[in-house]
Amino acid sequence: MFEVPFYVSTAGSDSNPGTQAQPWLTIQHADSASRTGGDCINVAAGTYQATVNIQNGGTSAANNGYVVYRCQSMNACKVLSPAITYSLWNFQYGGNFVVVDGFELDGNNALQAGGAANICFLTDDVTAAGTSNTQAGSSSHHIWLLNNIIHHCGQSGVQFNAKEWYYVIHNTTYHNAWNSGYNGSGISLWTAQCIEAGALNCFTSGVAGAPSSDWNYTPSGNDTATFNGVGAWTPFHNVISWNVSYNNRITALSGLACNAHTDGNGIIMDTFFDHFAYTLPYQYQTLVMNNVAYYNGGRGLHTVNGRLVTFANNTAFNNGTDGCETKSQWVAGDLDNAGNSNTWINNLALTVQSVGWLGAAPTGPNNCSLIPDDNGSVTGVTFNNNILSTPESANVVAPLVHACLNTNATNFFNCTNNKCSTDPGFVNATAGAASDSAGNPVGGTWQPGNDNLALTATSPAIGYVQSPPPSWLPAQNVDAGACHHSLTTCPNPGTTNY
Repeated sequence: MFEVPFYVSTAGSDSNPGTQAQPWLTIQHADSASRTGGDCINVAAGTYQATVNIQNGGTSAANNGYVVYRCQSMNACKVLSPAITYSLWNFQYGGNFVVVDGFELDGNNALQAGGAANICFLTDDVTAAGTSNTQAGSSSHHIWLLNNIIHHCGQSGVQFNAKEWYYVIHNTTYHNAWNSGYNGSGISLWTAQCIEAGALNCFTSGVAGAPSSDWNYTPSGNDTATFNGVGAWTPFHNVISWNVSYNNRITALSGLACNAHTDGNGIIMDTFFDHFAYTLPYQYQTLVMNNVAYYNGGRGLHTVNGRLVTFANNTAFNNGTDGCETKSQWVAGDLDNAGNSNTWINNLALTVQSVGWLGAAPTGPNNCSLIPDDNGSVTGVTFNNNILSTPESANVVAPLVHACLNTNATNFFNCTNNKCSTDPGFVNATAGAASDSAGNPVGGTWQPGNDNLALTATSPAIGYVQSPPPSWLPAQNVDAGACHHSLTTCPNPGTTNY
Protein backbone atom coordinates (compact mmCIF):
# COMPACT_ATOMS: atom_id res chain seq x y z
CA MET A 1 0.00 0.00 0.00
CA PHE A 2 1.41 3.36 -1.05
CA GLU A 3 1.41 5.79 1.86
CA VAL A 4 2.66 9.33 2.41
CA PRO A 5 2.88 10.02 6.17
CA PHE A 6 2.13 13.31 7.89
CA TYR A 7 2.04 13.99 11.61
CA VAL A 8 -0.04 15.97 14.13
CA SER A 9 0.82 16.47 17.80
CA THR A 10 -0.34 18.65 20.68
CA ALA A 11 3.31 19.74 20.87
CA GLY A 12 3.44 20.73 17.20
CA SER A 13 2.88 23.91 15.21
CA ASP A 14 0.79 24.55 12.13
CA SER A 15 3.76 26.42 10.68
CA ASN A 16 5.72 23.15 10.68
CA PRO A 17 5.96 20.93 7.57
CA GLY A 18 3.99 18.09 9.21
CA THR A 19 6.89 15.65 9.41
CA GLN A 20 7.44 13.27 12.32
CA ALA A 21 10.16 15.57 13.67
CA GLN A 22 8.12 18.73 13.05
CA PRO A 23 4.42 17.84 13.33
CA TRP A 24 1.42 20.08 12.87
CA LEU A 25 -0.56 21.25 15.89
CA THR A 26 -4.14 20.74 14.68
CA ILE A 27 -5.97 18.01 12.80
CA GLN A 28 -7.74 20.68 10.77
CA HIS A 29 -4.45 21.94 9.33
CA ALA A 30 -3.95 18.58 7.64
CA ASP A 31 -7.02 19.22 5.48
CA SER A 32 -5.67 21.09 2.47
CA ALA A 33 -5.91 21.10 -1.29
CA SER A 34 -2.66 19.12 -1.41
CA ARG A 35 -4.29 16.00 0.10
CA THR A 36 -4.52 13.03 -2.21
CA GLY A 37 -5.10 9.30 -2.10
CA GLY A 38 -2.47 7.47 -0.06
CA ASP A 39 -1.87 10.29 2.43
CA CYS A 40 -1.92 9.16 6.08
CA ILE A 41 -2.30 11.70 8.87
CA ASN A 42 -0.77 10.18 12.03
CA VAL A 43 -2.16 11.89 15.13
CA ALA A 44 -0.29 11.59 18.43
CA ALA A 45 -2.12 10.85 21.67
CA GLY A 46 -3.62 13.89 23.37
CA THR A 47 -6.67 16.13 23.54
CA TYR A 48 -7.51 18.27 20.52
CA GLN A 49 -10.16 20.77 21.59
CA ALA A 50 -11.28 21.97 18.18
CA THR A 51 -13.78 21.07 15.49
CA VAL A 52 -12.67 19.34 12.29
CA ASN A 53 -14.11 19.96 8.81
CA ILE A 54 -12.71 17.72 6.06
CA GLN A 55 -13.20 19.15 2.57
CA ASN A 56 -10.27 17.47 0.79
CA GLY A 57 -10.15 13.71 0.49
CA GLY A 58 -8.77 10.90 -1.59
CA THR A 59 -9.17 9.80 -5.16
CA SER A 60 -10.64 6.29 -5.35
CA ALA A 61 -11.98 3.23 -3.51
CA ALA A 62 -8.59 1.53 -3.53
CA ASN A 63 -6.08 0.78 -0.78
CA ASN A 64 -3.99 3.74 -1.91
CA GLY A 65 -6.97 5.91 -2.82
CA TYR A 66 -8.03 7.13 0.63
CA VAL A 67 -6.81 9.88 2.92
CA VAL A 68 -6.47 8.24 6.34
CA TYR A 69 -6.64 10.00 9.71
CA ARG A 70 -5.38 7.58 12.34
CA CYS A 71 -4.65 7.91 16.03
CA GLN A 72 -1.22 6.46 16.73
CA SER A 73 -2.50 4.96 20.02
CA MET A 74 -5.97 3.47 19.76
CA ASN A 75 -8.66 5.83 21.18
CA ALA A 76 -5.99 8.02 22.84
CA CYS A 77 -6.66 11.00 20.56
CA LYS A 78 -9.62 12.88 22.02
CA VAL A 79 -11.39 15.40 19.78
CA LEU A 80 -13.25 17.53 22.34
CA SER A 81 -15.90 20.08 21.42
CA PRO A 82 -14.54 23.58 22.14
CA ALA A 83 -17.93 25.31 22.21
CA ILE A 84 -21.60 24.88 21.43
CA THR A 85 -21.43 23.78 17.80
CA TYR A 86 -23.43 21.88 15.22
CA SER A 87 -20.86 19.24 14.27
CA LEU A 88 -17.63 18.11 15.88
CA TRP A 89 -16.11 16.28 12.86
CA ASN A 90 -17.68 17.11 9.51
CA PHE A 91 -17.14 15.92 5.93
CA GLN A 92 -18.33 18.01 2.98
CA TYR A 93 -17.76 18.97 -0.67
CA GLY A 94 -14.54 17.22 -1.77
CA GLY A 95 -14.05 15.37 1.52
CA ASN A 96 -14.62 12.00 -0.14
CA PHE A 97 -12.60 8.78 0.25
CA VAL A 98 -11.61 9.43 3.87
CA VAL A 99 -10.88 7.00 6.73
CA VAL A 100 -10.98 8.02 10.42
CA ASP A 101 -9.49 5.35 12.67
CA GLY A 102 -9.10 5.07 16.44
CA PHE A 103 -10.26 8.44 17.80
CA GLU A 104 -12.45 9.44 20.73
CA LEU A 105 -15.03 12.10 19.89
CA ASP A 106 -16.42 13.86 22.95
CA GLY A 107 -19.23 16.40 22.62
CA ASN A 108 -18.19 17.92 25.96
CA ASN A 109 -20.83 17.24 28.59
CA ALA A 110 -18.90 19.51 30.98
CA LEU A 111 -19.50 22.51 28.74
CA GLN A 112 -23.21 21.83 28.27
CA ALA A 113 -25.35 19.10 29.83
CA GLY A 114 -25.86 16.35 27.26
CA GLY A 115 -23.05 17.68 25.09
CA ALA A 116 -22.07 20.99 23.50
CA ALA A 117 -21.67 19.45 20.03
CA ASN A 118 -24.93 18.56 18.34
CA ILE A 119 -23.48 15.79 16.12
CA CYS A 120 -20.14 14.03 16.56
CA PHE A 121 -19.53 12.75 13.00
CA LEU A 122 -21.57 14.38 10.22
CA THR A 123 -21.84 14.41 6.48
CA ASP A 124 -24.77 16.40 5.14
CA ASP A 125 -26.04 18.41 2.21
CA VAL A 126 -26.32 21.80 3.86
CA THR A 127 -28.05 23.28 0.80
CA ALA A 128 -30.60 20.45 0.55
CA ALA A 129 -30.79 21.18 -3.16
CA GLY A 130 -27.44 20.30 -4.64
CA THR A 131 -26.18 23.77 -5.50
CA SER A 132 -22.49 23.06 -4.99
CA ASN A 133 -20.35 23.79 -8.06
CA THR A 134 -18.31 20.65 -7.43
CA GLN A 135 -21.00 18.08 -6.65
CA ALA A 136 -24.77 17.79 -6.67
CA GLY A 137 -24.97 18.62 -3.02
CA SER A 138 -22.32 19.29 -0.43
CA SER A 139 -22.38 15.92 1.34
CA SER A 140 -19.39 13.59 1.00
CA HIS A 141 -19.22 9.91 0.03
CA HIS A 142 -16.91 6.97 0.70
CA ILE A 143 -16.39 7.66 4.41
CA TRP A 144 -15.01 4.98 6.76
CA LEU A 145 -15.28 5.28 10.54
CA LEU A 146 -13.22 2.57 12.23
CA ASN A 147 -12.54 1.84 15.92
CA ASN A 148 -13.81 5.17 17.29
CA ILE A 149 -15.49 5.95 20.63
CA ILE A 150 -18.26 8.50 20.08
CA HIS A 151 -20.22 10.08 22.91
CA HIS A 152 -21.99 13.06 24.47
CA CYS A 153 -23.24 14.67 21.29
CA GLY A 154 -26.67 16.18 21.80
CA GLN A 155 -28.34 14.83 18.66
CA SER A 156 -26.42 11.98 17.04
CA GLY A 157 -23.15 10.16 17.45
CA VAL A 158 -22.88 9.36 13.73
CA GLN A 159 -25.20 11.16 11.30
CA PHE A 160 -24.44 10.35 7.65
CA ASN A 161 -26.84 11.96 5.20
CA ALA A 162 -27.45 12.57 1.53
CA LYS A 163 -24.85 10.33 -0.15
CA GLU A 164 -23.72 6.70 0.02
CA TRP A 165 -20.71 4.37 0.35
CA TYR A 166 -20.65 4.81 4.12
CA TYR A 167 -18.85 2.34 6.40
CA VAL A 168 -19.27 2.52 10.19
CA ILE A 169 -17.34 -0.41 11.63
CA HIS A 170 -16.05 -1.35 15.10
CA ASN A 171 -17.19 1.84 16.83
CA THR A 172 -18.78 2.47 20.22
CA THR A 173 -21.51 5.12 20.43
CA TYR A 174 -23.09 6.04 23.76
CA HIS A 175 -24.81 8.90 25.59
CA ASN A 176 -25.91 10.71 22.44
CA ALA A 177 -29.23 12.44 21.58
CA TRP A 178 -29.93 13.54 25.16
CA ASN A 179 -30.50 17.25 24.65
CA SER A 180 -31.49 17.54 21.00
CA GLY A 181 -34.61 19.36 19.92
CA TYR A 182 -34.39 17.52 16.59
CA ASN A 183 -34.19 13.95 17.89
CA GLY A 184 -31.22 11.76 17.09
CA SER A 185 -29.65 8.35 17.66
CA GLY A 186 -26.35 6.59 18.22
CA ILE A 187 -25.79 5.80 14.52
CA SER A 188 -28.08 7.16 11.80
CA LEU A 189 -28.14 7.05 8.00
CA TRP A 190 -30.71 9.38 6.46
CA THR A 191 -31.72 10.15 2.85
CA ALA A 192 -29.27 7.81 1.14
CA GLN A 193 -28.58 8.99 -2.40
CA CYS A 194 -26.67 7.22 -5.15
CA ILE A 195 -23.98 8.92 -7.22
CA GLU A 196 -23.49 6.40 -10.05
CA ALA A 197 -23.52 7.68 -13.62
CA GLY A 198 -26.80 6.88 -15.34
CA ALA A 199 -28.06 4.70 -12.49
CA LEU A 200 -31.75 4.39 -11.72
CA ASN A 201 -33.09 6.92 -9.21
CA CYS A 202 -29.83 8.78 -8.71
CA PHE A 203 -29.96 12.48 -8.04
CA THR A 204 -30.36 13.84 -11.55
CA SER A 205 -32.48 11.05 -13.02
CA GLY A 206 -36.03 12.27 -13.34
CA VAL A 207 -36.14 15.00 -10.72
CA ALA A 208 -37.56 18.23 -12.10
CA GLY A 209 -35.28 21.12 -11.30
CA ALA A 210 -32.28 19.01 -10.30
CA PRO A 211 -29.14 21.02 -11.01
CA SER A 212 -26.51 19.94 -13.50
CA SER A 213 -23.71 18.21 -11.67
CA ASP A 214 -20.79 15.81 -11.87
CA TRP A 215 -22.70 12.89 -10.35
CA ASN A 216 -21.03 10.46 -12.70
CA TYR A 217 -19.17 8.13 -10.38
CA THR A 218 -18.17 4.73 -11.75
CA PRO A 219 -17.71 2.11 -8.99
CA SER A 220 -14.28 0.52 -9.03
CA GLY A 221 -11.66 -1.08 -6.80
CA ASN A 222 -13.09 -2.25 -3.48
CA ASP A 223 -16.55 -1.06 -4.55
CA THR A 224 -16.83 -4.00 -6.91
CA ALA A 225 -14.45 -6.54 -5.38
CA THR A 226 -15.73 -9.85 -4.05
CA PHE A 227 -16.96 -9.61 -0.46
CA ASN A 228 -14.18 -10.26 2.04
CA GLY A 229 -15.44 -8.49 5.18
CA VAL A 230 -12.42 -6.18 5.23
CA GLY A 231 -12.31 -3.70 2.37
CA ALA A 232 -14.76 -5.19 -0.11
CA TRP A 233 -18.46 -5.47 0.69
CA THR A 234 -20.21 -6.21 -2.59
CA PRO A 235 -23.22 -6.06 -3.04
CA PHE A 236 -23.57 -3.51 -0.23
CA HIS A 237 -23.00 0.22 -0.70
CA ASN A 238 -23.31 1.03 3.02
CA VAL A 239 -22.13 -1.11 5.94
CA ILE A 240 -22.86 -0.65 9.66
CA SER A 241 -21.10 -3.53 11.43
CA TRP A 242 -19.47 -4.65 14.68
CA ASN A 243 -20.57 -1.52 16.55
CA VAL A 244 -21.76 -1.22 20.15
CA SER A 245 -24.47 1.40 20.61
CA TYR A 246 -26.06 2.02 24.00
CA ASN A 247 -27.57 4.64 26.29
CA ASN A 248 -28.59 6.92 23.43
CA ARG A 249 -31.88 8.57 24.31
CA ILE A 250 -34.06 11.67 24.22
CA THR A 251 -34.30 13.07 27.75
CA ALA A 252 -35.93 15.96 29.56
CA LEU A 253 -32.85 18.02 28.60
CA SER A 254 -34.19 18.20 25.04
CA GLY A 255 -37.25 20.22 25.98
CA LEU A 256 -39.28 18.12 23.54
CA ALA A 257 -42.85 17.22 24.35
CA CYS A 258 -43.47 13.51 24.70
CA ASN A 259 -45.24 13.27 21.35
CA ALA A 260 -42.02 14.48 19.70
CA HIS A 261 -39.83 11.72 21.18
CA THR A 262 -39.44 9.53 18.10
CA ASP A 263 -35.77 8.54 18.20
CA GLY A 264 -33.01 7.87 20.70
CA ASN A 265 -32.30 4.62 18.89
CA GLY A 266 -29.13 2.57 18.92
CA ILE A 267 -28.97 2.34 15.11
CA ILE A 268 -31.49 3.68 12.57
CA MET A 269 -31.71 3.50 8.77
CA ASP A 270 -34.00 6.41 7.97
CA THR A 271 -35.83 7.64 4.85
CA PHE A 272 -33.90 6.11 1.98
CA PHE A 273 -35.18 8.63 -0.55
CA ASP A 274 -33.26 11.36 -2.35
CA HIS A 275 -32.44 14.48 -0.39
CA PHE A 276 -33.63 16.77 -3.19
CA ALA A 277 -37.30 15.88 -3.65
CA TYR A 278 -37.76 12.90 -1.26
CA THR A 279 -39.40 10.94 -4.07
CA LEU A 280 -36.71 8.66 -5.55
CA PRO A 281 -36.22 5.41 -3.61
CA TYR A 282 -32.62 4.36 -3.05
CA GLN A 283 -31.81 1.37 -5.24
CA TYR A 284 -28.73 -0.14 -3.58
CA GLN A 285 -28.25 -2.47 -0.63
CA THR A 286 -27.19 -1.64 2.93
CA LEU A 287 -25.86 -4.10 5.53
CA VAL A 288 -26.39 -3.75 9.30
CA MET A 289 -24.57 -6.72 10.83
CA ASN A 290 -23.00 -7.95 14.07
CA ASN A 291 -23.96 -4.89 16.11
CA VAL A 292 -24.91 -4.84 19.79
CA ALA A 293 -27.60 -2.30 20.75
CA TYR A 294 -28.76 -2.11 24.33
CA TYR A 295 -30.21 0.25 26.91
CA ASN A 296 -31.29 2.87 24.39
CA GLY A 297 -34.30 5.07 24.97
CA GLY A 298 -35.83 4.24 21.61
CA ARG A 299 -35.38 1.15 19.50
CA GLY A 300 -32.26 -0.98 19.39
CA LEU A 301 -32.14 -1.43 15.61
CA HIS A 302 -34.70 0.39 13.52
CA THR A 303 -35.58 1.29 9.99
CA VAL A 304 -38.23 3.81 9.01
CA ASN A 305 -38.70 4.12 5.26
CA GLY A 306 -35.37 2.37 4.80
CA ARG A 307 -35.32 -0.10 1.92
CA LEU A 308 -33.06 -2.93 0.77
CA VAL A 309 -31.52 -3.04 4.23
CA THR A 310 -30.27 -6.38 5.57
CA PHE A 311 -30.16 -6.73 9.37
CA ALA A 312 -28.06 -9.80 10.16
CA ASN A 313 -26.65 -11.25 13.39
CA ASN A 314 -27.40 -8.27 15.62
CA THR A 315 -28.09 -8.45 19.37
CA ALA A 316 -30.63 -6.15 21.04
CA PHE A 317 -31.41 -5.95 24.75
CA ASN A 318 -33.20 -3.60 27.16
CA ASN A 319 -34.13 -0.91 24.64
CA GLY A 320 -37.30 1.19 24.66
CA THR A 321 -36.50 2.67 28.05
CA ASP A 322 -37.87 6.13 27.20
CA GLY A 323 -41.16 6.26 29.13
CA CYS A 324 -41.96 9.48 27.31
CA GLU A 325 -42.33 7.49 24.10
CA THR A 326 -44.77 5.08 25.68
CA LYS A 327 -46.73 8.02 27.06
CA SER A 328 -47.12 9.31 23.52
CA GLN A 329 -48.57 5.96 22.41
CA TRP A 330 -45.53 4.38 20.81
CA VAL A 331 -44.22 0.91 21.36
CA ALA A 332 -40.49 0.86 20.74
CA GLY A 333 -39.40 -2.56 19.53
CA ASP A 334 -35.90 -3.76 20.31
CA LEU A 335 -35.93 -4.66 16.60
CA ASP A 336 -38.30 -2.44 14.62
CA ASN A 337 -39.14 -2.48 10.90
CA ALA A 338 -41.09 0.33 9.21
CA GLY A 339 -39.68 -0.03 5.71
CA ASN A 340 -40.16 -2.17 2.61
CA SER A 341 -37.98 -4.79 0.93
CA ASN A 342 -35.78 -5.39 3.96
CA THR A 343 -34.27 -8.64 5.29
CA TRP A 344 -33.92 -9.65 8.95
CA ILE A 345 -31.91 -12.84 9.62
CA ASN A 346 -30.08 -14.37 12.59
CA ASN A 347 -30.85 -11.51 15.00
CA LEU A 348 -31.80 -11.94 18.64
CA ALA A 349 -33.64 -9.64 21.02
CA LEU A 350 -34.51 -9.85 24.69
CA THR A 351 -37.09 -7.29 25.80
CA VAL A 352 -37.16 -6.31 29.47
CA GLN A 353 -38.81 -2.89 29.52
CA SER A 354 -41.57 -2.92 32.14
CA VAL A 355 -42.51 0.62 33.18
CA GLY A 356 -46.21 1.38 32.90
CA TRP A 357 -47.88 3.52 30.29
CA LEU A 358 -48.96 6.99 31.34
CA GLY A 359 -47.40 6.37 34.73
CA ALA A 360 -49.64 3.37 35.45
CA ALA A 361 -48.58 -0.17 36.24
CA PRO A 362 -48.16 -2.30 33.11
CA THR A 363 -51.15 -4.47 32.20
CA GLY A 364 -49.44 -6.39 29.43
CA PRO A 365 -46.29 -6.32 27.36
CA ASN A 366 -45.48 -2.65 26.78
CA ASN A 367 -42.59 -3.36 24.49
CA CYS A 368 -41.76 -5.84 21.76
CA SER A 369 -38.63 -7.73 20.89
CA LEU A 370 -39.65 -7.27 17.24
CA ILE A 371 -42.20 -5.13 15.46
CA PRO A 372 -42.25 -6.53 11.90
CA ASP A 373 -44.55 -3.82 10.54
CA ASP A 374 -44.43 -0.50 12.35
CA ASN A 375 -46.59 1.43 9.89
CA GLY A 376 -49.31 -1.06 8.93
CA SER A 377 -48.41 -1.32 5.24
CA VAL A 378 -44.98 -2.95 5.00
CA THR A 379 -44.30 -5.13 1.95
CA GLY A 380 -41.51 -7.38 0.71
CA VAL A 381 -39.85 -8.00 4.09
CA THR A 382 -38.49 -11.37 5.22
CA PHE A 383 -37.72 -12.65 8.74
CA ASN A 384 -35.76 -15.86 9.23
CA ASN A 385 -33.87 -17.43 12.14
CA ASN A 386 -34.44 -14.58 14.57
CA ILE A 387 -34.73 -15.30 18.31
CA LEU A 388 -37.35 -13.16 20.02
CA SER A 389 -38.31 -13.06 23.67
CA THR A 390 -41.84 -11.66 23.48
CA PRO A 391 -44.83 -13.52 22.04
CA GLU A 392 -45.14 -11.84 18.67
CA SER A 393 -48.83 -12.66 18.39
CA ALA A 394 -49.62 -10.57 21.47
CA ASN A 395 -51.34 -7.25 20.92
CA VAL A 396 -50.64 -4.43 23.33
CA VAL A 397 -53.48 -2.80 25.18
CA ALA A 398 -54.94 0.69 24.75
CA PRO A 399 -53.98 3.48 24.55
CA LEU A 400 -51.03 2.22 22.49
CA VAL A 401 -51.59 2.09 18.76
CA HIS A 402 -48.73 -0.14 17.65
CA ALA A 403 -48.97 -3.86 18.30
CA CYS A 404 -46.08 -6.28 18.16
CA LEU A 405 -47.82 -8.07 15.31
CA ASN A 406 -50.51 -6.21 13.40
CA THR A 407 -52.85 -7.67 10.81
CA ASN A 408 -50.63 -6.89 7.84
CA ALA A 409 -47.55 -8.40 9.51
CA THR A 410 -49.25 -11.78 9.74
CA ASN A 411 -48.95 -11.96 5.94
CA PHE A 412 -45.15 -12.21 6.05
CA PHE A 413 -44.01 -12.96 9.61
CA ASN A 414 -44.42 -16.27 11.42
CA CYS A 415 -42.88 -18.12 14.34
CA THR A 416 -42.19 -21.21 12.23
CA ASN A 417 -39.21 -19.49 10.61
CA ASN A 418 -38.15 -17.81 13.86
CA LYS A 419 -37.95 -18.71 17.55
CA CYS A 420 -40.65 -16.72 19.36
CA SER A 421 -41.17 -16.45 23.12
CA THR A 422 -37.59 -17.63 23.52
CA ASP A 423 -35.01 -16.36 25.98
CA PRO A 424 -31.69 -16.10 24.08
CA GLY A 425 -29.71 -17.10 27.18
CA PHE A 426 -27.30 -14.28 27.97
CA VAL A 427 -24.54 -14.82 30.53
CA ASN A 428 -25.47 -11.85 32.72
CA ALA A 429 -27.99 -9.30 31.48
CA THR A 430 -30.29 -7.27 33.74
CA ALA A 431 -32.36 -4.19 33.07
CA GLY A 432 -31.20 -0.66 33.68
CA ALA A 433 -33.51 2.14 34.78
CA ALA A 434 -36.30 3.23 32.49
CA SER A 435 -37.69 6.76 32.44
CA ASP A 436 -40.97 8.17 33.62
CA SER A 437 -43.18 10.24 31.33
CA ALA A 438 -41.11 13.34 32.14
CA GLY A 439 -37.93 11.71 30.88
CA ASN A 440 -36.31 11.10 34.26
CA PRO A 441 -34.86 7.74 35.37
CA VAL A 442 -37.12 5.70 37.61
CA GLY A 443 -35.44 4.34 40.72
CA GLY A 444 -31.89 4.73 39.51
CA THR A 445 -29.46 6.61 37.31
CA TRP A 446 -28.81 6.47 33.59
CA GLN A 447 -26.61 3.40 33.68
CA PRO A 448 -27.20 -0.01 32.13
CA GLY A 449 -27.78 -3.00 34.31
CA ASN A 450 -25.53 -6.02 33.90
CA ASP A 451 -24.60 -6.04 30.25
CA ASN A 452 -22.70 -9.23 29.49
CA LEU A 453 -24.58 -10.41 26.40
CA ALA A 454 -22.35 -13.40 25.69
CA LEU A 455 -24.22 -16.67 25.12
CA THR A 456 -24.55 -19.35 27.75
CA ALA A 457 -23.56 -22.89 26.83
CA THR A 458 -27.24 -23.84 26.46
CA SER A 459 -28.31 -20.75 24.50
CA PRO A 460 -30.76 -21.54 21.67
CA ALA A 461 -28.81 -19.02 19.57
CA ILE A 462 -25.87 -21.39 19.17
CA GLY A 463 -25.96 -22.79 15.65
CA TYR A 464 -29.35 -21.22 14.88
CA VAL A 465 -28.70 -19.40 11.60
CA GLN A 466 -30.16 -19.28 8.15
CA SER A 467 -29.00 -22.24 6.09
CA PRO A 468 -27.42 -22.15 3.64
CA PRO A 469 -25.89 -18.86 4.76
CA PRO A 470 -25.69 -15.97 2.29
CA SER A 471 -22.38 -15.77 0.47
CA TRP A 472 -21.59 -12.41 2.08
CA LEU A 473 -21.99 -13.63 5.67
CA PRO A 474 -18.61 -13.94 7.46
CA ALA A 475 -17.61 -17.48 8.36
CA GLN A 476 -17.60 -16.70 12.09
CA ASN A 477 -21.34 -16.03 12.06
CA VAL A 478 -22.36 -19.53 13.12
CA ASP A 479 -24.73 -18.37 15.89
CA ALA A 480 -27.71 -16.03 15.94
CA GLY A 481 -26.87 -12.61 17.28
CA ALA A 482 -23.60 -10.68 17.37
CA CYS A 483 -21.73 -12.71 20.01
CA HIS A 484 -19.89 -15.89 19.01
CA HIS A 485 -20.40 -18.77 21.45
CA SER A 486 -16.68 -18.85 22.28
CA LEU A 487 -16.84 -15.39 23.91
CA THR A 488 -17.13 -15.23 27.68
CA THR A 489 -17.80 -11.48 27.64
CA CYS A 490 -19.73 -9.54 25.02
CA PRO A 491 -19.63 -6.72 24.05
CA ASN A 492 -15.92 -6.20 24.45
CA PRO A 493 -14.58 -4.79 27.71
CA GLY A 494 -13.89 -1.08 27.71
CA THR A 495 -17.32 0.00 26.46
CA THR A 496 -18.97 0.62 29.81
CA ASN A 497 -18.67 4.39 30.13
CA TYR A 498 -21.99 6.13 30.58
